[in-house]
Formats: sequence, structure tokens, C-alpha cells
Amino acid sequence: MGWRWLVRMRTALMLLGVLALMTAVATVVPQEPNVPTTVRSWRLGEEGPGATVSAVLDWVGAFDVYGSPAFLALLLALFLSLTACLIPRIRAWIRLVRRSKPPVVKTVGGSDITASFQTDAAPADVHAAAAKLLGGRVWRIRRHDPEAEGGPLDASSGARSAPSQVAAEKGLWSREGGSLLFHLSFYVLLAAIVFGQLLTFEGQRGVVERDRGFADTAISYWNYQPGRWFSEADHAGWRLELDEFEIDWIRDPLAPGAGQPTTFRSTVTITPADGEPFQDVVEGNQPLTVDGFKIHQLDWGYAPRVEVEVDGQMVYDDLLTAVAADGGGFRSAVKAPAADPDVGLEVFFYPFAPDGDGGPSLTGAPWDEAPLLVVRQWRGDLQLGATQQTVNELDTSGLESEGGAFLRPGDEVVVEGVTIRFPELRRWVGFQVSSRPQIPWLLVGSALLVAGLIPALYAYRRRVWVMAVRPPGQQRTLVTVFGRAFQRPEKFEEEHGDLVTELIRMVGVPPDDTTDPDDRAPRSGADPAAAARDSATEVMPR
Repeated sequence: MGWRWLVRMRTALMLLGVLALMTAVATVVPQEPNVPTTVRSWRLGEEGPGATVSAVLDWVGAFDVYGSPAFLALLLALFLSLTACLIPRIRAWIRLVRRSKPPVVKTVGGSDITASFQTDAAPADVHAAAAKLLGGRVWRIRRHDPEAEGGPLDASSGARSAPSQVAAEKGLWSREGGSLLFHLSFYVLLAAIVFGQLLTFEGQRGVVERDRGFADTAISYWNYQPGRWFSEADHAGWRLELDEFEIDWIRDPLAPGAGQPTTFRSTVTITPADGEPFQDVVEGNQPLTVDGFKIHQLDWGYAPRVEVEVDGQMVYDDLLTAVAADGGGFRSAVKAPAADPDVGLEVFFYPFAPDGDGGPSLTGAPWDEAPLLVVRQWRGDLQLGATQQTVNELDTSGLESEGGAFLRPGDEVVVEGVTIRFPELRRWVGFQVSSRPQIPWLLVGSALLVAGLIPALYAYRRRVWVMAVRPPGQQRTLVTVFGRAFQRPEKFEEEHGDLVTELIRMVGVPPDDTTDPDDRAPRSGADPAAAARDSATEVMPR
């Protein structure tokens, strides 16, 4: 009973819904493999909904949804259910394609739409023309001739009891095949998503122009997000250096898109682990691929170089990676624990701040034609390691302010015995390095989904029979064309009329036959042999 329940398509949909719910939980609750510091703060009650709720979340495995036994068990059950659902259907479809034939019928009874006309052509010629017409339109054809198959026309049972006819079928393979492809695409997509998340990698790192770059190793990234099955040995070990970063903007304030970048290009040098260095370009919509890793431009900013000297000793000399701040400027921080006491600087950089009568004018424009560095100096305990602070943040809780200053490139100021210099200005670029082996399989799954959805929506299964009978004593052949649509009957009516019209053109009708196939009306339950005894020029009524 459990296995029968598992192999139902309804069960697969239920399991998929539960997995989607668990995935939604994983997007709201921080996951320990990705952000262990945040999870620790939640458990301690410093962040999040509180220690009690966090304890419940921890008990149900919400801090590691994708690694929880419940998620893995549901995932396994879903794959088993999908496999058990698809394999029998695929086998049945293959048997259908290889062995099935359009059925022959004894009477018109049960057909949905019928039309008849007279012709001087012999029945065999009509059947041959019908087979040619339908075969040319990619119908599966079955010609039935009871006498040729070894039995009389009035055999008591079996297929030979049916009159001579051409049976044709269309849409059986394509509709069911499209449905199978559609369901198979979910199988491929789900597998690609799951295994892709296990094998994926994503990391971010900022690089300054003409400065030391970074190597593709785990410790080189600022942010590091590997999949569960991605190990340090999977890194390729290449090195990236930023030679030049070009950026420009629409500077006319009245032009459409004013202030938007028009150029966003990085010229980089890549040094493979076991190869020669080469130069390449990374642009906004043109990432660079190196050893299966894609490199995108993610962010950018200005990198002013700041020197800090205390009592003749250089305590800080580095390029800052200033990030965008409110008001059109960029902010960063200088931390010099080598001084006694520690020196900290809050740094604000304004790319275009021309001098005016009342001092520098902070325009907020992003182009660096009048760069200005604004610093505010602090002394005391930087509390490095005691508090969480990024490289561009300064914790001033243990510091005392000592004033500030303005600096242009090349300037030097002294604030309370601390010498601060601004020798040069560069730019920096934030690169995102990612490895997503699931992308080709996601494309395959998407292609299968579209390829299966089109026939599943637009293909329809239908059958057509053509019977041509010349009763004894008659000189004309009565041709009956009838068919049945299992889906989209309104579409089949148009197709049926077109078939009748084309068949009339191929076999011809007597001059006195006034039957207009476009005026035909459907009928069911008539026997062509009996109908031949009636007026052959009459369109069969429904």
C-alpha cells in the first residue's frame, strides 16, 4: 500500500509542495553553512526572534534545512515517486509507438463527424487516394481489405468482418510524448537544482587597479559561499589582477538617463595555475570564463591611498576600498593599531567637490574631476576582534574625537600630532566568481519543458476512416469520410472538411453530384453499405 501511494503523481506533487515550503523556510531563516555568525547570534538571542524561538528552530533543523534528514528523506521520496511514475508511462508509450495501429470499424456508429459524396472512381482507387492524402499529412495509415487478408466481407467475427476502408490516426504519439517530456523536464530541473546547489560556488572579492590581485583560493575571497560538495580542491588556483577600470557617465543633467554609467569595463590579467598570463576584458553583460569559473563585475568604488604617520613612524599605508554612501560620496575607514594609542580615521571621499567661495562644494557627481578626502580622526581603543565591523566601518565606542581635515590628492595635514597624507587616487572593482555546473542541465530541462508543453497543449488525438463502397447494380461509388476527435473537436471539424475537400479534388465527383462538403452535417450510426442503397447525393444528416 505504501508503494502504491508513493508511485502516484498526486504524491509527487504533494512531496514537491512540502519541499517548496521547506525551501521557503530556508530563505527566511539564516542557514548555518552560509552565515554561521548570524546563526550563533540567533541562538544567543542577540538577533532574530529570540532565544526560545531560535531553540525551536534549531530543534526542527531550520538552521540547516538542506542538510536536515527530513529534507533529504523527502527529496529521496520525491525522486523515487517521479521515477516510479515516469518509467511505466515511458514504457507504455514506447510499446504504443512500436505496436499500435489505427483500429478498423464496421459501421459509422460512434463517429463524431461524417460526410459522404459520390464518385465514378473505383473503391480501390478511392482508398489509394485517401491513403496517399493522409500519409502525405503524416497520419498513421492502415489499409484494410478483408478479401486480401483472407476472409470474406461478411465474416462472423474479427477484423475481417469490417468493410474495406482506410483507417488513420494522428496525435497519439505527439500528445502523450509531449506530456512525458513535460513531466520529464521537472525531473531534470529538480535534479539540476538539487545537485547544482551541492556543487555550486560563489565568492566576492574587491581588487584595486594596479595593485596586488587575488588567487582563486578559499581564503582569498571576502565572501565565500560554497556548496556542500564543493571543496577547496575544486578551486582552479588562477590569479586575477586589475590593470585598469574604465567608467564614464551621461553628464548632461537634462539628458535622458542623466548620471547613468555608459562605460563599465575592467581590463584584467589572468595567470592560470599552470599556464602563461593573458589579458582580457570583463564588462557589464560580458563575464569572463576561466577554468569553468565565471567572473562578473559586481560593484565598484574609489580607492584613495592614505598614509598615517605618528612620531615619525609610518603606522598605516594602504589603498582603501571606499563604498558608496548617502549624499553621492563614498565612505571608508582607516584603522592603525600600530600607533599608541590606536588611531582611527572616518574617511569620506567626494569625487567632484570643486572649491567655491565658502569652501569645497559637495556636488554628489560621481566623476573624479575634483576629488576631495574628508577625514575625522579618533584616538583610543579600536576594539578590533571585540566587535563586528567591516573594513569600511569604524567602531567609535572606545575612541575620542580629535578633529578632522580636508585633503586633495598630494596634500598632507597634521591633526593633533598625527600626519595624514593623500598621495594618490585609484579605483577598485568588486568581482563575483561563481561556478554553477547546473546551468547546462537547467537549460536542458527548460528546453524539455517547452518541447513537451507545446504538443501537450496544441496536439490533439483524432481518427479518420474512409470507406468507399459500390453497391451491386450501381455505377457510382459512395465515399464516406468520418472521424472522431478526442480533444479540440472544433479544430478537428476544420481539418475534416479540408480532408474531404482535398479527397474530392483527387478522385473527382460526377457532374450531377451537387454535394457540397462544406455544407455537410455530422451523423452517427449509419452503415456505408446500407447507405449506398439510399440517395448518394444527399449529405448525411447528424
